[in-house]
Amino acid sequence: MVQASPPQPNEVPSHDKWDEYGPAREAKWWYSTFHTVTAMVGAGVLSLPYAMAYLGW
Repeated sequence: MVQASPPQPNEVPSHDKWDEYGPAREAKWWYSTFHTVTAMVGAGVLSLPYAMAYLGW
């Protein structure tokens, strides 16, 4: 038999989305610094071909 409406996704209870008693997060401050710097440098490197083409090089 064909259903009139699509099946609804199963909702995860809000208390299960974030487990307070899960594994400890042990990130260091330089991890976030490294990822931030690589994101900024990566965006700059990806824009270099466009900049060089715009300049006519």
